[in-house]
Amino acid sequence: MARCWDSTVRFVRENAFPFLLFGYLLFLLFGGLIFMALEQSGENYLVTEVQHLRTRFLSENRCLQEKRLDTLLQEVLTVGKSGVAVLEADSDHYNFDFTSSLFFVTTFLTTTGYGTTMPLSDEGRLFCILYCMLGIPVTLLLLSCLTHALLPWVTGRPVLYLQTRWGLSKSRAALIYACILAGATGVVFFLLPAVVLSLLERDWNFLEALYFCFISLSTIGLGDYLPGRTHSKATRQGLELATSCYLVVGLVVLLVVLETFWVLPQVQALIRLFSRPSSTTELKGVDLDEMVLGWDHTYPNSPEEGPEYALPISTISPCPPEVPLPLSPPQPSPEKGQEELPPDQPADTPPTGPEDPKQ
Repeated sequence: MARCWDSTVRFVRENAFPFLLFGYLLFLLFGGLIFMALEQSGENYLVTEVQHLRTRFLSENRCLQEKRLDTLLQEVLTVGKSGVAVLEADSDHYNFDFTSSLFFVTTFLTTTGYGTTMPLSDEGRLFCILYCMLGIPVTLLLLSCLTHALLPWVTGRPVLYLQTRWGLSKSRAALIYACILAGATGVVFFLLPAVVLSLLERDWNFLEALYFCFISLSTIGLGDYLPGRTHSKATRQGLELATSCYLVVGLVVLLVVLETFWVLPQVQALIRLFSRPSSTTELKGVDLDEMVLGWDHTYPNSPEEGPEYALPISTISPCPPEVPLPLSPPQPSPEKGQEELPPDQPADTPPTGPEDPKQ
């Protein structure tokens, strides 16, 4: 039974990447089926409601031709997809004043791209292509430099403090701190902004505000929710500027959190497992449930290394270490023409041979 279990575990480890790929495909299919089950009924309801309103409007306005109404609606929908507020044409809402243009630049340089504002002219589209070709790599470079500059202070020093203050191993201290950092980031950059937005936007509840925060910082940017659309021009411009700062600062913090998790020994063990290692001995440590690895990561410009602590006694193998045997001095090689003697025969004793039968 134990041999069968070991064979199964070895087979799973050797084929971890195909299992991961197959599991991800199942995950995609599962997501598509769940969204179809949740959203298809709502979509059908909206289509039925719009068709009912259209039929009712035509019956109440018999002087209006159906074809002309369809042409008007198609034009309104096309212009609305371009980010122009057709139903608010008499208001002071513009997408390309300075504040809105700055917000637009910030969204596509951070690859968020809400999709509610887009260039309307060919010159604007060409400039957008050239500007993004230069701006997006520079933005990613800036975010990467800020992340590596903050890592020694945001991650390196707290991990060192947990080591020296609580006597934890480096891997365990890093894991505990990563969980604390993720929790604090979730509160400061997701829950608190969601509470503020649910209070500022009267049409949003807390879930919708939290959904907007997650869609924004994950750079998905669906654009179905944007703050400030129902407020005055000054309030809308202030919210757009605040959202731009929120995007940049939030992305830097998320990159710091992701880098903190990326260097964890447990995460590196998972990567080695699914990248088809040549042998299972690459997973150092005996407690594979915790995936304990030797920690050899040092943060750039990190402070002086603190004292290293041994792993807990529960992770040490019960097998005693192999003690090397003392080396014996090298034996001189026998000279030419001299036969090698047995070890229990003295050198001055002549070798005994068979007696001569003549004697």
